[in-house]
Amino acid sequence: MGSAGRKVRSVVRAITMGLVGVVVVSLALISPLPDAAAAPLVPDIDSLIDDSGPLPSSLADLNAVPTLWFSTATGLLCKEQTVKVTHQVACAGDLPGQPTGTHIVDLQGVYDRGLGPAQFVAKTSEEFFGDTSGAVPVVLAPGHKIVFWSFPPSRSLVCGVPPSADLVCVLKAPHEISSDAGPSVTHGFVVGRLRAGCSSLRVSHRGVRRMIG
Repeated sequence: MGSAGRKVRSVVRAITMGLVGVVVVSLALISPLPDAAAAPLVPDIDSLIDDSGPLPSSLADLNAVPTLWFSTATGLLCKEQTVKVTHQVACAGDLPGQPTGTHIVDLQGVYDRGLGPAQFVAKTSEEFFGDTSGAVPVVLAPGHKIVFWSFPPSRSLVCGVPPSADLVCVLKAPHEISSDAGPSVTHGFVVGRLRAGCSSLRVSHRGVRRMIG
């Protein structure tokens, strides 16, 4: 069996046993496998209650997506912002399973393209965000989601709070910014406890390209 197959098996085994912590997921989606073969990497957030405001009507509008602060009932503080052509969702708080001093998980994309997996950052909220005293975060309640943009099937940025996790954020892109073509990619992170039986993100035969955490 190839290394990709071994990685998928090890990920499924870890999640089936129950994993506490933050999982960063990076997948290359080429041809989805049947439902029965899907690996339970990311809980379903598509079916959550949508708290979104007006969405961008075209890809040209992505650079005008307004900055949004949001928080969760478990104490995460998150910021979605656009800096020139880079989109970022970063969250600060208690990240179980990460080294001492690591309080940030950071997911980025450029235009509507991927920019690689989310990253853990060994900083506090104050060190990463600066002064947040003026921020008025929207509370993202359990069972709800915020869609920042959605252009099916391969372009979207969504964060939600399913029953099985503290927070899930998923970026879907047609390919990475580093290439002019290639397979669609999905990057994101899950904060909290993953349980067997969660709705899944389908994995292509290329499997998991990179997983941190």
